[in-house]
Amino acid sequence: MDRRALLVAAGACLSGFAGCGSSDPGESADGATATPTATDTSTETPTRTPTTTPLPTRMPPERRYEPQLLDVALVSTWSESGDLSANRIESVRRGQPAVVAYRYRLRVPDGTINLKEGVDVLDGDEMVVRRSRDIDRSVESAGLYTWENAMTFDTTDWPSGELTATVAIGELQLHRVSNRVSTTFAVTAP
Repeated sequence: MDRRALLVAAGACLSGFAGCGSSDPGESADGATATPTATDTSTETPTRTPTTTPLPTRMPPERRYEPQLLDVALVSTWSESGDLSANRIESVRRGQPAVVAYRYRLRVPDGTINLKEGVDVLDGDEMVVRRSRDIDRSVESAGLYTWENAMTFDTTDWPSGELTATVAIGELQLHRVSNRVSTTFAVTAP
């Protein structure tokens, strides 16, 4: 037997073992699949197509429980939780106090958590006022907590027309920030 005939015979034997050890007749041991392709009507040659499974993207634990704003509204007065729904209004007269109320939820461990509550009031793209404050909340056990709060603004220098109040909540230890939620209201002339 000459050398060329030996190489052809060895290649034919090795190609016969390509699917050995696979539980699926179209899958090899390394996870690749054999897909027959018709290049000639008399013979079919398997084409190896590697299969890949994307790994799930893991969210870091500190981002998993970001504060979540549930509602924002202009209210006539605010003194306790529930006033956001009970005292909701659509407009305020310039010179009268504007009270922006908001409700948010946050998963916290036991102990004290430090938050920053922020409100921006905008006239279109122009900033009318920005205010923020630090709040410490204490809880006795770990869990999901909901809080409602409000900020009061002096409207003496505010323009008349439609304004937007946008609220965001930040958790300071792990630098978690909520989505921003807005409410639109009118400022009328006195």
